[in-house]
Amino acid sequence: MEVDDEEPSPDFSEETRSKHAKLLADYSKIFPVAAKLLMMKEADVRIGTPCACGNAIREVRCLDCTQFSPLCRSCWVNAHKHHPFHWAKFWSHEQGYFVRQDISVLLDSDYGIPLGHDGEHCPKALKAILMTVVDLNGVHATKITTCQCGDNGRWRQLFDADLFPATVVEPQTAFTFHLLQDWQIMTLQSKITTYHYIRALRRLTDNVFTGNVPDPYKQFIFVTRIWPLLEAKKQFGRLHSDGMNELFPHRPKGNLMLYCPACPEPDVNMESGWERTPHLNSLKRTVDGNFKTRNYDKKNNTNDVSLFGGRAYMPSEQRYQHYLETVLQLQKEKMTCNHLNVANSVNHAKFKNQSSVDMTYGERHALVDLAMELDLEAAIFDKGHEPNCIWSYDNMCGLTPNISQCWHKYHKCFAYQIDKSRWLIPACHIKNHGPGCVPLYCYVYKPCTSHFHAEMVEYGWAVFNGVGPSVLQMNPGHRIDMLVIHYGDWNWRKTVGLARQLVKVLNHAKKQYIEKRNHFISLCELNESRVVAWSAMDRSPHVDPRNKRSVMSVYEHNHEKAPILKALVDRLMSSKDTITVSSGDVKVGAAVSWLQEGLALAQLQACICRIAKTCKANPTTEVRSRCTKLSTRIDKWHKEQTRFMCSIALQLVGQSAEEPKDQCLFLPSDFSASDRQKFHLLGLGNKQVQMLEVALGDIINTLQTTCKTLTAAYEHKIKHARGQDANTRLNQEIHSIEAKWETLIADYMLFRDALHALGALDEVKWRPLMVKDTFRKSTEKRRTPGDSQVTEGNLWNMTRVGFSTSDPKIAGGLLFEHGNVGEDEDEDDEGGDTSEDPIFNINDLKYFV
Repeated sequence: MEVDDEEPSPDFSEETRSKHAKLLADYSKIFPVAAKLLMMKEADVRIGTPCACGNAIREVRCLDCTQFSPLCRSCWVNAHKHHPFHWAKFWSHEQGYFVRQDISVLLDSDYGIPLGHDGEHCPKALKAILMTVVDLNGVHATKITTCQCGDNGRWRQLFDADLFPATVVEPQTAFTFHLLQDWQIMTLQSKITTYHYIRALRRLTDNVFTGNVPDPYKQFIFVTRIWPLLEAKKQFGRLHSDGMNELFPHRPKGNLMLYCPACPEPDVNMESGWERTPHLNSLKRTVDGNFKTRNYDKKNNTNDVSLFGGRAYMPSEQRYQHYLETVLQLQKEKMTCNHLNVANSVNHAKFKNQSSVDMTYGERHALVDLAMELDLEAAIFDKGHEPNCIWSYDNMCGLTPNISQCWHKYHKCFAYQIDKSRWLIPACHIKNHGPGCVPLYCYVYKPCTSHFHAEMVEYGWAVFNGVGPSVLQMNPGHRIDMLVIHYGDWNWRKTVGLARQLVKVLNHAKKQYIEKRNHFISLCELNESRVVAWSAMDRSPHVDPRNKRSVMSVYEHNHEKAPILKALVDRLMSSKDTITVSSGDVKVGAAVSWLQEGLALAQLQACICRIAKTCKANPTTEVRSRCTKLSTRIDKWHKEQTRFMCSIALQLVGQSAEEPKDQCLFLPSDFSASDRQKFHLLGLGNKQVQMLEVALGDIINTLQTTCKTLTAAYEHKIKHARGQDANTRLNQEIHSIEAKWETLIADYMLFRDALHALGALDEVKWRPLMVKDTFRKSTEKRRTPGDSQVTEGNLWNMTRVGFSTSDPKIAGGLLFEHGNVGEDEDEDDEGGDTSEDPIFNINDLKYFV
């Protein structure tokens, strides 16, 4: 659920700038007058004139009231009996300016703010008592008089006057309710600390001699612990009998948690017979750790406990310590997926979910189990009638192998729910896992998950991370209470925006309906002959019995070692087979070596043409040098060409007069089908098809790695580049990576066009690639609202053998089985899973050269 807590981006449009310029011009005309009026506020011509009562002169005014005329002292006090904490601006004739004073010092008599009698003075009142009262406008050293007509003590009379006493017995400090409400909203929204809040109030009282202002910091800390608890009890209906328990019998009794009104809850928002539609009523829960709300292991104040006492989003301290002592799974676990070591990275953190636990021993599986158990305890279904639950966790591949055994041993009450649960890894995190995790834990391969990308738990991290500096030094109980009120506020803000967000999502779904429907129809038409066979396949993933670390799935891409061009050329070079050319039969190895050089020359020609477009008027030294070297290589290649294509020798005459980048190489792909047959080029054409298909796979593999590296380079520059030298160096590297990225796309289209010219192009297998097709969601950035609605480019649906829906075998009559080509090559050089490939050399721009 999205929450509107982000600061809007500044608008730098021309229209906005012109509006700002006009406003500034308008205000500049009134600046002199406004400055003079502001200065006049420091005096008042009515001071010294007779007051309306006729008993004294006007000498006190109030700036906290709007358009309040000066009065005499008695009239001012009488007018402020219901606003006793407004500051009195008293005109000092000796000093010649207004002096700010409390209401209690205006009258010569022993006046104190009266409690009881609706602001009127109690006839039985005793001598006024000195007190410190903190309000929104500062800290008041004032006096109060208590009512003696009844039996109510001082703290009760203060409470009735909307003043929260710091102590129960003979309180000397109190805080107004308005102040506590303001503090709660300010700390929840802006994450201001209690210390800075009180410091601001003291400066508001006296911004010069701030040290002379009473410091109620210690009392305020205590009161702000109690106030949120009372507010929570009031909001959740826990102050009067058991009415809420009767209305919501499935919820835990006495809980202080805010339940989502949109989540399934029996007898509240679910129809009878909901069990017949489990795909609509499954529960989706996410688990994750946040490493920003740390807490020092403080040895003082060990008796400080949470006032919420395990009734909200975290367990009680007694239960938590007992769990740590009894569960023996807190030792360091070994990760099953080599691509994720989050559990070993940090030792102290905080869970962010409806149920949370302190990660005293890091993000260990036992602590994850405890957080999950707390969430199940807050469930709102009768035992044995719960819908199936879908759990999401970024280390799910390490959690699930032993989870059933652990729950049947340590969490027996809910083990039956775990046994029927389903497991996911969030959509963004799973990209950093091994290939076997994708079919097992990715939501796109799970039925009835409703696009559950499972990244929602991270949406609140930007808010909760701001609390980290505040809770770092707090005592354990105080820290828990502070986190609880922030969790509750986050849930409240989501609830407030729920209707607006649902309307937004519904409107977006209506817009996407036609697009997705048309796409689905196109897929059905494209794969009409395959649908029957696909429907008969078993879609559940299985662990490979031969290799326990790999997974077998109909959705799994072919991660076996695909042939690479080098392995193909080496094999054909050592072959004793022959092919027929215009001059007779020649060895396959010689023809393949010549074709490999021809494809490299085609790449160089295309590269020089791209560079030359940027410097048409004045070719650079680099372009001229490249052209010279290219001309030498083409001449040498043409001399050998007559060995295989003697029938076109006459067409090579006059080629040297043209620019090297514009010369026709007369590869088999440069001829029409009839000319290839006429000039006996069919054998060479078949070999070129084989090489082009494998070369396209090489380009796809390297292009994917290049895009990942380019994204990481951008993020590295933003986070770590400081200063001109570092920025210049990183910019140069990024430009080199971008050049390689553009070259790979151009080479892919060049070879694809060559396949098309040879009549061997599979349009489904080798689809066109453009810049937009290389778009990929960054794994370095956190997920943001709307990311789940953004799709990645076509490049990420391809492997070395083309699109995943195509036949994994290489076209063109390649006569070898997988595993025989390049079997003695290094594994990292043979491709397969692109996530295993080493980072490329940014200076290596060619693959045939």
